[in-house]
Amino acid sequence: MNLEARKRKGEKLIDHSYSLLMKHLVLPAGDRVLGQNMVRRLAFLEEAQWWSPEDVRAYQEAQLRKLIKVAYEEVQFYRDLMDSAGVKPADIGRVEDLRKLPVVTKQMFRKVFPEGTSRDTGRKTWEACSSGSTGTNFCALQDRETMSRLLAMTTLAFGWGGWPIGDRHLQTGISPQRGFVKKVKDILLRCTYWPAFDLTDAIMDAALDTMHAKKIRHLRGYPGSLYFLARRALETGRGYPLDSILTWGDNLFDYYRATIEKAFSRRIYDTYGCAEGIQVAAQCGEGMNYHTYSTEVVVETLDDEGRPTEPGVSGHVILTRLHPGPMPFIRYRVGDMAVRGGESRCPCGRGFELFGSIQGRDTDFILTPSGNRLIVHFFTRVFEYCPEVDSFQVIQETRDSMILRLVPMKNYTNAVGESIVQSIRDLGAADMKIDVELVDEIPLAPSHKRRFVISKLPKPELGVESRSKQP
Repeated sequence: MNLEARKRKGEKLIDHSYSLLMKHLVLPAGDRVLGQNMVRRLAFLEEAQWWSPEDVRAYQEAQLRKLIKVAYEEVQFYRDLMDSAGVKPADIGRVEDLRKLPVVTKQMFRKVFPEGTSRDTGRKTWEACSSGSTGTNFCALQDRETMSRLLAMTTLAFGWGGWPIGDRHLQTGISPQRGFVKKVKDILLRCTYWPAFDLTDAIMDAALDTMHAKKIRHLRGYPGSLYFLARRALETGRGYPLDSILTWGDNLFDYYRATIEKAFSRRIYDTYGCAEGIQVAAQCGEGMNYHTYSTEVVVETLDDEGRPTEPGVSGHVILTRLHPGPMPFIRYRVGDMAVRGGESRCPCGRGFELFGSIQGRDTDFILTPSGNRLIVHFFTRVFEYCPEVDSFQVIQETRDSMILRLVPMKNYTNAVGESIVQSIRDLGAADMKIDVELVDEIPLAPSHKRRFVISKLPKPELGVESRSKQP
């Protein structure tokens, strides 16, 4: 064994020891300090994933019955909903019984949020607000228990993708101002956080320099930002084999996947969740299917008439989170389209149900004259803090201009519009002309998606490769 190989072996041993220290000592201590149960829930999921499908279904339906009872007794919104439908908690015993209840939407929640939609969990709650993948501003209540479960599912998926807890990694995201807790987390988990607002070549070069300097072997974040990083790595000859790549938040297009995997010689493991605090599914590495977290969520896909779709057929995603939390979600229409998986068991041996593919999140981007690329979450970050705007759409018809279509709330003013435009310019579009257009509604596209970032520039100008099929 040569010197370099011995050095690498020693580094791996150190990394493995650090990972064990994090999982069995540091993270449990963090749970106690923060009042969370992430480690305990992760241990449960690590065992439950190998249950038989029959055992998973039995657990799922037991949790469903508890959820329905709690929601009916403690949440006015669901009590009124079920009474109007003539349904009592005893009528919901199996997953199929959920069809007796109507589908609920963001608009229905908004009318009575937060008093009518929430319950007292005995824990401190906070609002998690996001414009979401449909461009519609929405807030949900969370507490430490819902956060614990969310983190446990995310960490489980990271393990499927090949990331040992605590290994050095680079993560792209939309939080340039990291609070104290996040900064501590970044240090302990050895995370190099890279904001995804600026995707110019110079910034991509700096990110690649950082990866090489810190010997980072794990990469995760939004597919759009990782795609431009990978493309720059190929252009400059600085790609190198990684140990894991994990994505979330945007649609992972075939040409994104092909470019990223070519640059870093590693298969991507994609995950799917929604900003309301619901992790839904993740890829395990066998084929292209996703596993739903069946002990945590029930996933339905419905056609336009509300009927369940067949495997392989696209439908509207309807979620029921099995833990009620401070704000239950039962038959919640999240705004995405997806394809059901088949009934056969995954070759990996896990008993969780299969999910086919996610189709509902569009990932067009805006290209500025200076070469910056404004991806989906550039805009959702801005509108997250704009309760005066109900929904939005961004349209680019020329290289140096964009149109903001806004559906205003009653408290909207011209000053709000000016503030939004200034924020977009400050964050990465200073060289663009931005016009605001107020509209009554933003219609869905024929694909049933609400495309809220639309570029009409010719694809060759965008520099987008053809969408090759994943082998």
